Amino acid sequence: MSAPIYTLQDIAFGIGGTPSAPTGGVWSKLSQRQDLLANGVYQWIQDSILELSRDTRFQYLERTGPQFTLVPGTNNYNINNFLLTGDQNAQINLIPSLFRFFNPYQGSGQTNAGSTIQWKTIDALELMFQTPGVPTYFTRYGGQLWFAPQPNQALIVYFRYQLSHPFSNPPVASDLFMLDLEWKEIIEYAAALRGATTLRMMDYAASYHTTLFGDPEFQRSSGGRGMPGLIFRRITQMEGDSQSMPKQIKPMVPRMS
Repeated sequence: MSAPIYTLQDIAFGIGGTPSAPTGGVWSKLSQRQDLLANGVYQWIQDSILELSRDTRFQYLERTGPQFTLVPGTNNYNINNFLLTGDQNAQINLIPSLFRFFNPYQGSGQTNAGSTIQWKTIDALELMFQTPGVPTYFTRYGGQLWFAPQPNQALIVYFRYQLSHPFSNPPVASDLFMLDLEWKEIIEYAAALRGATTLRMMDYAASYHTTLFGDPEFQRSSGGRGMPGLIFRRITQMEGDSQSMPKQIKPMVPRMS
């Protein structure tokens, strides 16, 4: 996995550009205005990245946590138990998968059978929390991970998680852009949309909203009709790999009466 190569300055002023010598980016989408720094361009970029990365998987933000042993009779645990040391108390946006090894566990590097634990809402699991058994479901609530049924044996688990995009406080030019590279253009338009609203460039704001989210017909029909925007058309690298893999098809044949 190659490291991210762009910074917030590249997003704001074009690749290799600077505030005094811009080459593109958000600057080119806001009529080449010279007051972007004074009006908070890096904050526009930060807000756009945080909004658009909240519910979408991005490989550079994902981590695999350490193994943790569930205690029999205990159904909830602080989420820090499942995070790498450097990620303690960090904001976790997504938990794409949680894996449970079956007993007997043979140890790291050995062949160990297991399966993923499925997510459900805490309301759906309420009746199962006091029922002992092998955990089949989990949920996240109040900074804790909850397992149901209640573990009836010591089981080793670990999960993959996605961090919130890191930034300096406040964001600065050298902060790295950690999303997949094909999202760079989307973030430029999203930041330009925020900037256009701040700068009262409402015609630009309306145009960029359509560019990102699709034309009014597409938005009214929830994607059923009209022209989609960049966000709808863009897929991440992991989604692309998934779509390229062969899938099993189970034909359904109606019974003849």
